Amino acid sequence: MRFLLVRIAATGCLLLLAAGLMAAAPASLDSVHLLSAGRMNDLIGSLLNHDDAESYHMLSRAYYAIEQWDAAIQNGERAVSLRGNDSNYHLWLGRAYGQKAAEIGKPLSAASLARKARNEFERAVELDPANVSARADLSEYYVQAPMIMGGGVSKARNQASEVQSLDPAAADWIRAIALQREKRYAEAENSFKAAIAKAQNPAQHWMDLASFYRQQGRLDDMDRAIASALALPSKPASIYFDAASELLQAGREYPTAAQYVKTYLASGELVEDAPAFRAHYLLGQIYEKSGDKAQASAEYQASLNLASGFGRARKALDQLH
Repeated sequence: MRFLLVRIAATGCLLLLAAGLMAAAPASLDSVHLLSAGRMNDLIGSLLNHDDAESYHMLSRAYYAIEQWDAAIQNGERAVSLRGNDSNYHLWLGRAYGQKAAEIGKPLSAASLARKARNEFERAVELDPANVSARADLSEYYVQAPMIMGGGVSKARNQASEVQSLDPAAADWIRAIALQREKRYAEAENSFKAAIAKAQNPAQHWMDLASFYRQQGRLDDMDRAIASALALPSKPASIYFDAASELLQAGREYPTAAQYVKTYLASGELVEDAPAFRAHYLLGQIYEKSGDKAQASAEYQASLNLASGFGRARKALDQLH
């Protein structure tokens, strides 16, 4: 299940907003479209003069997408301070805290940020008990964090029980990641398969199983799971992005992976957790692994044209030159 795991200077942005510049209307559907399309330069530029909760929230998600965690946190905190009863605002702020914690080099700071992430996930669930995404992210925290930081697979299983009536497939996914954490791999595999059986549209759950197989080194099984996902007539186009990512991480079938990314980009069905700038970056990685530095360079530049603050693409491009 793909949850957004996964740097324009934040300070200047916040100082401008605090300086009392002209207040604009709240973020519109255009912002949602730009975010889904991965047009981060356009989205960030369109929101800098806005001073409302939704605009700060959308800015936080934009900075999150390009992995500028400090800016994502600062804008997310501002959104929550203005509208503290919105479950999704707390969810996205928790995600930003979590990603910053995962990358920071100082253990004490990482622990503090991780606790903040947990608090935000728990608050998101408290505000909207039916928010399955919040319960899923909270479950991932419980599975990954040590008990001293409030983690524990038993807590994740409690979340699975709460989710059961809302989304049985998501409940099985939570059980699967808990079992995987405990190295009960055969049972985890069965739970991933149970999620597939119960899902109304199981394509993403097939990809979860494919990822599990890749991590287990069962690459032929991974290929079969990917093929099953792609064979579904009702699959979202983002499955092509996920399939390419799995093949890249497995180090195989680079031409097929490249074609999958191209299919996704041409689909007209781009989504926030697989935005165009990240798809171009993924395609650049595939070309680079294939030894085609010219094509890789072109794709990294295409990524930066949409999201100039995406540090991964900038670093990859610089290393090619």
